[in-house]
Amino acid sequence: MIEFQDDCNMSRPESKELIEHIQVGSIEEYRKQEQEKYLIQFPRESIRTDFDKLQIHLDDSMEPMLRQGIYSGFIGALYAFRDRDLDPLHKDHYELFHTIRVDIEAAYKEVSEGGLEESLWLFETFDYGIKHVYYLDWQLYLSKTCY
Repeated sequence: MIEFQDDCNMSRPESKELIEHIQVGSIEEYRKQEQEKYLIQFPRESIRTDFDKLQIHLDDSMEPMLRQGIYSGFIGALYAFRDRDLDPLHKDHYELFHTIRVDIEAAYKEVSEGGLEESLWLFETFDYGIKHVYYLDWQLYLSKTCY
């Protein structure tokens, strides 16, 4: 008998993964290509409309780099929702944005002390948002095929 439980029991992305990617400081070419695919595939205006519909407020008093990173993570998630043909406004999906925010805030506290390259930070937070949606898709929809 084949056991599928280990394959189906994926852990969610965590802030330590984001921290590790930032500390490495280099971005693999295939990851750049994946992000470019999203940016080309879906109009920026439609992603902005999705963001506006979520009615998420990012506090103007927080550090600009942190604020940009959270926004970047949210935008990455919205692109991934489009790619997976999932509705970001669905009640089962809203908690994801809170998780992304908390994780990015935790990562920022750790990696911002020694200076932080803005382009790397925004790339990694965008990618982190994408990863969360793929995990959510797995957790809520695809994992059911394993059982």
